This record gives sequence, C-alpha cells and structure tokens, in this order.
Amino acid sequence: MVNLFSVEDITQEAPTSKVGVSSPLTNPMTIMSFDAVFAGLGVGVSGSYSLAGVMVLGVFIGSMLWWLILCSVVNKLRAKFDQNRLKWVNKLSGFVIAGFGVLSLITI
Repeated sequence: MVNLFSVEDITQEAPTSKVGVSSPLTNPMTIMSFDAVFAGLGVGVSGSYSLAGVMVLGVFIGSMLWWLILCSVVNKLRAKFDQNRLKWVNKLSGFVIAGFGVLSLITI
C-alpha cells in the first residue's frame, strides 16, 4: 500500500480540509444543480430515492477520487517547482483565464 501522507500532514491540513469539503456543499449553484438533476430523473414524482442516493454516492466517489489523484500528483511534483517556475505557471494560468474572458466577451 502506498503511503501518500504522513500523520503530521493530515493533522496540519485538517482545518483546510473541512473548508474544502463544506464550501462546495453549501454552494447555491451546487444545490440547484443537484435539484435540477433530481427533477430530471423524476425523483420527486416517482419516489425513486434509491436512484438519487446512487447518483449522490457516485458523484461523491468520483469527486473523492479526483481530489485524491490531484493532491497525490501535486504532492509528488511539489519539489520540482521553485519560485521562478511557479511564477511562470501563474502567468500562464492568468493568460489562459484572460483569454477565455476575452473570448466570452467576443461571443456575446
């Protein structure tokens, strides 16, 4: 079994993890998106609560796998990024975000 984190890493990151989990759960867009999907599946009409539970469980497992993989990759690559490389990653990310913003303004 691969040990991804030490006990110290987990205890130091616990408050951040709580915010990371609670923030998306209290996001109004997340709640409305789930409402729309449940309505589309007919959960309120047909009474198929097991279908809703399976969907929520699937989203939860998928999200947890995504974050586990993402955090593991970042943890492994963390040592390869010094301040100079991080600066270039930030500039590139800003350029890409600005490009999408310009594109969305052009297509209005």
